[in-house]
Amino acid sequence: MASLTLVGTIHRDPSGLPRLMEALERESPDIITLEMSEYGVGFRERNGPRLKEKVLNIIQGLHEKKCQKQREKLNKPQNPFENGAIQAILLTLELPFEFRAVKAYCERTRTPFRCIDLSKYSRKKLKTLQKEMITEENLRKILSFAPKDLHEELRKQRILARRLTPQDADQLLIEAFPNGKIGDGMVHRDRYMSLRIKKLLRSQGKILHVGGWEHLLDDPRGKTLYGLLKDLRPQRILSL
Repeated sequence: MASLTLVGTIHRDPSGLPRLMEALERESPDIITLEMSEYGVGFRERNGPRLKEKVLNIIQGLHEKKCQKQREKLNKPQNPFENGAIQAILLTLELPFEFRAVKAYCERTRTPFRCIDLSKYSRKKLKTLQKEMITEENLRKILSFAPKDLHEELRKQRILARRLTPQDADQLLIEAFPNGKIGDGMVHRDRYMSLRIKKLLRSQGKILHVGGWEHLLDDPRGKTLYGLLKDLRPQRILSL
């Protein structure tokens, strides 16, 4: 009998890979689908190392200039690589831990997996990242702001995810969050991914889908991935 499990992650979580591997081992699916596009995989494999090196070179140059100025003022400059916004850019250029965990698990167990997200949205996002964000002007601007703490951002997301995804979650909070979070891009992507998953359910056994935890919300409008698949009674798991 076909069954569906939805696993929610926090994207770019540095400790996410071992947690997800544990979930995959525990669930032992027949096929895995992943919230990632084929374009996103190919772009990172082709361009990720080069663009990451470009970011590191720009940041290092900016840091050296700041060090020179700060030495003149006898102040110690902050390490730019501890800035959460810079870390997020570098992590975005890498293959996500979700992809690496799924690929490693599937190669070892000979389990098939599919990247089922829409390529046109990742193409737009990654081109914007490459052309507008990975520039000396933009990176200097980021470093001029108060640094973001990536670990604090992750902590807040974990709290929010655990509060909004349970079956008995506060419906008013659930309704308020998606209305401000779910844009047209996410709606179109979730609709497309839901159709891909439903098609696979016709011929596969136990399907496990891995994606961001926001897609697991029980949106009253029924536009999240979970809302679109709710009639199939999928199990929801947080891998946080």
